[in-house]
Amino acid sequence: MAELLLTFHSATVDASAIGDALRVALRIPVHVRSEAVLGLAFSDATTAERVSGSLNRSAIELIVAAGALQDAVAIVARTKRSGPVRWQAIPLQARGRLP
Repeated sequence: MAELLLTFHSATVDASAIGDALRVALRIPVHVRSEAVLGLAFSDATTAERVSGSLNRSAIELIVAAGALQDAVAIVARTKRSGPVRWQAIPLQARGRLP
């Protein structure tokens, strides 16, 4: 079955709850990293972020089977959080591990 790199972009304060919910439910590794988003669309921004022009966000990444995409999105939708979450899924052509 095809695999997807699934990324959720959330407020930093919500990242731990989202990552934990995905890890526990799907039993797969979840990667979380901080991001500074420089942009023009500030509908999700706090007042301080609008003033600075930089949004502090976290990216939560995991690899899922294509058939598990909707389950993963539903898990995040059910997770208690303070703000909206954006997501994207990108097909993987290959992956591996180098010793």
